[in-house]
Amino acid sequence: MTKENGLYVAGEHRESLFSNRVERLLLKTIQPDAFFCIDNKPLILFFENLGNEKEAKLRDIWNFNESPIIIISESDSVEIYNGFKYLTDENTLELFGKDEALSDFSYFELVTGNTWEKHQKGFESTNRIDYHLLENIKSARDILISKFLSPELTNSLIGKVIFVRYLIDRKIKLDFEQRGQSRIWSNSDFCSLLSDKIKVNDFFNYLKEKFNGDLFPITKNEIDDIPKECLDVLVDLLSGDKVGLGQRSLFDLYDFSIIPVEFISNVYELFIGQVQQEEQGAYYTPLFLVDYILAETVEKKISKDAIYSCKVLDPSCGSGIFLVETLRKIIEQYQKQNPNYLSNHIQYTNDLKHLALDNIFGVDKDRSAINVAIFSIYLTLLDYQTPSDIESFRFPVLLNNNFFASDFFDQEANFNEVFREKDFDFILGNPPWKGNGIGQEGKKYLKDRLNREKDKDKKYPIAINNGEIVEGFIFRVSDFSSHDTKTALIVRSTILYNKGYSEQSKFRQYLLEEFYVDRIFELAPVRFEVFDRSNDPAVAPAAVLFYRYAHGLNTDDNTVEHITLKPSRFFSLFKVFSISRPDYKKLIQIKLKKYDWLWKTLVYGSYLDFNFIARLKADFKSLKSVLANKKLFKKGTGVKLSKTPLEDTSHLIGKPFIDSRDIEPFWANTNELPEFTLDKVGRKRDLDLFKGTVLLVRNGLDTHLFKPRAAIVESDIVYKNSLTGIKPISGKAKRILKNISANLYSDLYPYIAIHTFCSIGIEREQTKEYEKFDIPYVDNSLDEIVNEISRTKDLLYSERQEVLINNAKVSSLKKVVAENLKIINQIIFEKLSINENSLESSLIDYALNVSRPLITKDKDPLIVKSLFGSIPENSQYLEDYSKIFFDRFNCIYEKLDKKLIVEIKHTDKILGLFFKLVPLNSLDDSLQITKLESSSILSLLSSIGVEKITDRLFIQKDVRGFEKDGFYIIKPNEQRLWHKAMAHFDVNEFMDAILVSGSKGKSDVS
Repeated sequence: MTKENGLYVAGEHRESLFSNRVERLLLKTIQPDAFFCIDNKPLILFFENLGNEKEAKLRDIWNFNESPIIIISESDSVEIYNGFKYLTDENTLELFGKDEALSDFSYFELVTGNTWEKHQKGFESTNRIDYHLLENIKSARDILISKFLSPELTNSLIGKVIFVRYLIDRKIKLDFEQRGQSRIWSNSDFCSLLSDKIKVNDFFNYLKEKFNGDLFPITKNEIDDIPKECLDVLVDLLSGDKVGLGQRSLFDLYDFSIIPVEFISNVYELFIGQVQQEEQGAYYTPLFLVDYILAETVEKKISKDAIYSCKVLDPSCGSGIFLVETLRKIIEQYQKQNPNYLSNHIQYTNDLKHLALDNIFGVDKDRSAINVAIFSIYLTLLDYQTPSDIESFRFPVLLNNNFFASDFFDQEANFNEVFREKDFDFILGNPPWKGNGIGQEGKKYLKDRLNREKDKDKKYPIAINNGEIVEGFIFRVSDFSSHDTKTALIVRSTILYNKGYSEQSKFRQYLLEEFYVDRIFELAPVRFEVFDRSNDPAVAPAAVLFYRYAHGLNTDDNTVEHITLKPSRFFSLFKVFSISRPDYKKLIQIKLKKYDWLWKTLVYGSYLDFNFIARLKADFKSLKSVLANKKLFKKGTGVKLSKTPLEDTSHLIGKPFIDSRDIEPFWANTNELPEFTLDKVGRKRDLDLFKGTVLLVRNGLDTHLFKPRAAIVESDIVYKNSLTGIKPISGKAKRILKNISANLYSDLYPYIAIHTFCSIGIEREQTKEYEKFDIPYVDNSLDEIVNEISRTKDLLYSERQEVLINNAKVSSLKKVVAENLKIINQIIFEKLSINENSLESSLIDYALNVSRPLITKDKDPLIVKSLFGSIPENSQYLEDYSKIFFDRFNCIYEKLDKKLIVEIKHTDKILGLFFKLVPLNSLDDSLQITKLESSSILSLLSSIGVEKITDRLFIQKDVRGFEKDGFYIIKPNEQRLWHKAMAHFDVNEFMDAILVSGSKGKSDVS
């Protein structure tokens, strides 16, 4: 293995791959002999002959919390350890195995994810140091509060304990006992001091005076009122004794000189508590998202411009993680540009203070959050100093200069004047997400801004949907944005798709007209993994919105980048982004203005899907518009029950009362229905909806198929508001009712749902009432087919009521239903001009057989596994994929007396398709398959000059290029990557590349 595959040997010259913290710890503390890296993450550390150092080294590695696999070569064997799981009783990491286990950790087992899948339980977050640390702190905090300490005092005590422990582990000398006589303190020294309240008070005052910062202030009276048993709890926590219900504290194993500052974000969650967290809609920000956003903003700017001045505002800073990591990058850039910075430590420490004072700004309405954020900044400043420098270091005053405890919508707060004088480079953050959470200050701000903009000839008035607070933040930051300020906020994905009953979202109209949307990084498909370490793991989906205030300029031609992160083993375990080529798109902003549904199509589709859906919308009326014809139909939900019923329904008493569970596609179970007995309900709806023939549609989709369940009932019936009734008014309407039910159950419905419905694959697999019928309507006479399905389901029901069920008959009846459903699809597709082997047919098949199972993976585990599984060498998949290239290119090359053939290099892990031009009369087979070892493919990639093979092939999922008289495409051998729809996408990309290079006279395949 080489650098191209991700293996780096200690001592070899290389560019920096990691943050300064990780680089420093690898070089000075962890000191591996080599490491294996994927996507700039040191996933495997290699050591040789550790000897007596092994026990301490393994403990340091657990504190390091970056590398899941440790391989140690001793003189007579190899040992493989789990870097994330420490066995406290044995004082060592968990052993995966020795020489016999090496095959589990081979290169291809690692990069294809098999290793991680096999040992997934060992890598769970509950084994890692940050989980244990937080559990220990949580237990101690709960005990302290149970002993009648206020949450605020408890938080301050724990904050001070962490700070002191940091000083101890960094070996900072303190002269508390005798000024001028400094010494290094031990953990036991601190525990002894905690037994004496007078010393505790004096010590906390000493720290405040020494460092010029009152971290988590505690008064003398508060210390006097602390019961002794509370201080004993802190001693138990620090000493490694039991805390809580028999839980052992691991503070004797923790090393705060190694543990990353990220854990403070989690501590902040403990400080504000789950209830308050839910009320505010504030959740901690995962470090991997912070790293991504900073890499695209701050890091690019300071690297490109070679500067270390970069003003950043976080308008809802929480624990300050964005500002901490920003400060790290600024300090590291300063060090890079001032290589002799240690030669004058007085100048250096003074510069550190100004780097924070000049560049880092935050607001949060929660004072506890501001305390934690300032604490985090202080620790960061200490992180970049030697112990001797820290002894004389005094913290800069950040409160009310850089950090403000205020409501960001408060237009009178002190920060407004301060921030308007700053020329911010970036505004970054993770504002709260909460419907109806905008609050009084937010409502006042929006009203004031609306009034201010009335005379500015705005195309749309400022507006947010459902009082969603994050939408308010998106607009408010423009008050502090210059023409050069760039903003990136983590937002609730649904704000990009929810529409309401208007044709377009008023929030998105204003956003697109008044702001440049530069990039959307959509995380909804991995929503369950994004906040997996939160107090209350948020299933609400997240996206990162990169944008700029346009200051009144036209935004139509702005280029928007859209990236969707799809599920992968690497992301689930290590938050390594796996983004394949089709998940990256570019478009101009006016397209989103014109086609509001396009926001959703970008998530699971491509420009091919956009063209297809746009054609359908242009050529066919929607079922929604058909049902809107009040001369033909009445539509509405059923009665709404209530604990305080007011509306009279006595005239409905005695009628059959059907439950939504009695409705399945094309059949309603009206056998032995109960009678409706309520004389009053909360809302009774239009009475005509309960009379005569009606099509009943369940509100929720089949969460497996993404199809609605609808059936016709031809007699009076009462139903609840969990069903929508479509009532024909005329004879013509009654005749087409069955046709409507057929349209609702065609395979086109889930395709449209995946690509245009706001919630499918985003938050919940359900539909909104305003979009449920927004599908192309095909007017065909399908009455007889629908009738046959209904009759067959009647027979199925009857057969299942028999004492002895005839399974052969049941199977035969199911087959009849399936055949008729297939006929419905064929007729509808034919009417829509969708041919069986067409591009559009492939797009539908991909949505149903790839996207849908990936969205509903809990329901289709075997199907999902097969999608990530390998394709055998004789599979029709490869022939179908190749045929699409032949069909596209050979009609062109035949005019040049040439044709395209393909050699498929097949391995269990990788597939390479090498297309070549040969004479038209060549006798070579058009498709040739060569079975190879996977290592041969890697050698081939190296020979054709491919760099960073591991990242490009197994993370980006795609290596492609041109060679003389041909081109190639190489991907992992995963079924989902070689679908016919992917072939259409790939062939278009190659065609575009050939046209571009041909116009420049550089193409070898022309």
